[in-house]
Amino acid sequence: MKKLCDIYRPITATPFVNNDIYCEILPCEALRPYIRCFWGTKKPFSAQADTDSSGIVIPDTCMDIIFDINYTENNYNGFFCTIDEHSYRTGGAIITDTTATFAIRFYAWTAILFSEEVFTGRKNCAFAVEEFFSGLKAELESLLFDVPTLNGKIDITEKLLLKKLCTHRINNNLMNAIYYMLETNGRAKISDICAYTSVSERQLERIFNYNMGVSPKTFSSLLRYQLLWQEIALSPSFNILDAVAKYGFSDQPHLLNEFKRRHMMTPKEAALYAFISR
Repeated sequence: MKKLCDIYRPITATPFVNNDIYCEILPCEALRPYIRCFWGTKKPFSAQADTDSSGIVIPDTCMDIIFDINYTENNYNGFFCTIDEHSYRTGGAIITDTTATFAIRFYAWTAILFSEEVFTGRKNCAFAVEEFFSGLKAELESLLFDVPTLNGKIDITEKLLLKKLCTHRINNNLMNAIYYMLETNGRAKISDICAYTSVSERQLERIFNYNMGVSPKTFSSLLRYQLLWQEIALSPSFNILDAVAKYGFSDQPHLLNEFKRRHMMTPKEAALYAFISR
C-alpha cells in the first residue's frame, strides 16, 4: 500500500490552487497510504456577490466524502462521490451565507477499507454519505459545526479514520494489478496484467468492480490519462510527441482526442486553465 502512494499522487484540474477557500492537506503518516489528502476551506467564509465559484472536476482516480456546511442556516449537505470516468463542471451559484467545506479524498482502491458497502456498479455517482459511511458520518456530524478550522477538523477525523481502517480487506491481487498498471504507464494489456497477478481475467474483473466499481481496462485508461495530465501540468519540458510513445497512443491526434474525452479541454487549454487558476 505504501509503495503505491509513493509512486502515484493524482492531481486535480487546478493543482496549484492553495488559498483560504481551497486547500489540500496531507494526512498523518499512518494514513498516507490510504488517504490522498483532506481538502476544503481553511475556515468559514462569506463569499462576495461577484465571487466566481465555478470549476471543473476531472477523473483523478479518487473518491471523496464532501461536507458543505452552512453556518448561517445551521445545516449541512454531505455526499460521497465515487470514481469518475469523465470531467464535469461545478458551482456557478453565488451563496453569500457563511459557509465552509470539509472533505476526505481517498484513493479509489482504499475507500473500500473504510466503507460499510462495496462499490460494484457504483461509478460516476454521488450518494448520501450514510449509504457507505453511516458510522463515520454519525461521529463527524458534531465537529462540522463545533470545530471551525480545517486543521481542527482533520485532527479529529484522522483519529476516527484510524479506528475505522480495515486493513484485512486489502486485496493483494488488486494492489499488484494497480502497481503493474502504474509501472507500464497505463498501457499494459489485460492479459499481461493477469499474467503478472496470476489471476484470471474474469476474477480480475470481479476484484476491480467490487473494490472500485470499474473494470481493469477502464481503470488502466484512467491511470494513463491521469499520468499524462500530471506530466502536462507539472513538467516544464513536456513534449507531446514523446508522450505519444510513452503512453502508447497511436499518434498525436489519438492522444489529443483521448485527453479531451476525459478532460473536456485540449492539453494546452487544460495547462492554461491550471496556470491561471493558481
